[in-house]
Amino acid sequence: MEKHKIFNTHTHIFTIDHVPNKFGKRLMPLGLHHVITMRFVKWYYKNFTSRGNHKFKVFKNRLNSLKYTIKDFFRKTIILHLLLSIIFFFINWFFKIIIYFFRVEVIFSKSTRETVNRFLTLGRYSLYQDQSKIFDLLSKSYDTDTRFVVLSMDMDYMEAGQPTRPYLQQLEELRCLKIRKKERLLPFLFLDPRRIAATKHAPKQKNYENYAKHLLQSQQFDGIKLYPALGYYPFDKNLIEMYLFAQENEIPIITHCIAGTVFYRGKKQQEWNQHPVLKYHKKEGVYESIPLPQREGYQYSTNFTHPLNYHCLLNKELLNEFLGNSPDKAIDLSKLKICLAHFGGEDEWKKYLNDCWNNYNKNISHDSKTDYSKRKNTLNHGNPRTIWWDASWLSVIYDLMIEYENVYADISFILHDESLFPLLKFILEDDKVKNKVLFGSDYYVVSQKDTEKDLHLNLRGYLGDTLFQLIANENPRKFLTTKFNQY
Repeated sequence: MEKHKIFNTHTHIFTIDHVPNKFGKRLMPLGLHHVITMRFVKWYYKNFTSRGNHKFKVFKNRLNSLKYTIKDFFRKTIILHLLLSIIFFFINWFFKIIIYFFRVEVIFSKSTRETVNRFLTLGRYSLYQDQSKIFDLLSKSYDTDTRFVVLSMDMDYMEAGQPTRPYLQQLEELRCLKIRKKERLLPFLFLDPRRIAATKHAPKQKNYENYAKHLLQSQQFDGIKLYPALGYYPFDKNLIEMYLFAQENEIPIITHCIAGTVFYRGKKQQEWNQHPVLKYHKKEGVYESIPLPQREGYQYSTNFTHPLNYHCLLNKELLNEFLGNSPDKAIDLSKLKICLAHFGGEDEWKKYLNDCWNNYNKNISHDSKTDYSKRKNTLNHGNPRTIWWDASWLSVIYDLMIEYENVYADISFILHDESLFPLLKFILEDDKVKNKVLFGSDYYVVSQKDTEKDLHLNLRGYLGDTLFQLIANENPRKFLTTKFNQY
């Protein structure tokens, strides 16, 4: 085994041209998403930043030169110099108030503030015209033998307008890049059940399901990416055939499992008002579906992302009841190799740490698997409705990792919050799950908070070489190995 090779199992290199033009829909007030579009953001950074426009850089330098000339002139007179200093003080003070105003949580929701950060990040990377440039930038932050799982994103169906370059073009760019960067690049293709349904009767490679299988069998792509927040449940019927193919060939799946700003922008459909699988005991002999009353897109999209949905997918009884299969035609996806990306997210980790009264948020321990199975957990005890609303997603994912042989989690987006490192280390010293945690940075999304180099070196320094090698080498090799390729 190559001891020091690092696998970063969660990165992105899609460009701003792959993002739907009206990405700000349902996030920006007063219809601003019609004005502040992806094309506008790209145009602004290209024309009004020093990196994007040399003429603007020259203009900015001349403006600074003029400013210093005026300052030098005013310094000759004490009164004028004092007056200028007062004016600049109030101007700086005013702008600081404006900046902090936009940070006030009471006025601007978390999703709005995250959207601003996402737009700034996309803007900074908008000057890179193709994915290869972003990949080269990512590569420079790591040792030369590091390998990167690059996750494609199909946002064509999120009801936020169309991207300049549609998903299939993004996929083709990745396929060609893999040929040139074969030793370092491990691309994952995207599965959206709506694309599968729309091309179901199309011939040959125009049938997306057939094309996806071909790309995976020929090792042009190394795994599958899911993003349920874009408007579907992970147990969607149109995904089942691909799941069976993936399970048979041990193909890894990475699925989004955190609340975030990339979600379905369309209106909530009537059938989304209750969960299609999970039921709770309302009264004696009466079971009803868990109600899902949220109205806003950011809120109800978390229903698609909730980790309990993967219990519905991996539990044979729940899945076949949903599919309507008879016992003789029942399918079993409990061996599906799947990674719940982001491990639920920092908010859910903090919910676990701060919640001292809820029994569902006290399950992480170093007990043996035998002893642990005797305890109550989020998958086998209590009212599903209460668990759905009250249990930390971290608790649910932890139980899924113990219950199912091939469930993993990566730590992308946990990296930037060093206050969570002690809990992460405690989890990595737990024999039940330590071999199922993967290193991933979520580049370039998290780069808005710290540099990529900062993120992985800070974590590596805290965990020590043994634990870091576990999550960045040993565990990824096992997760990424398929019947087509051995790592």
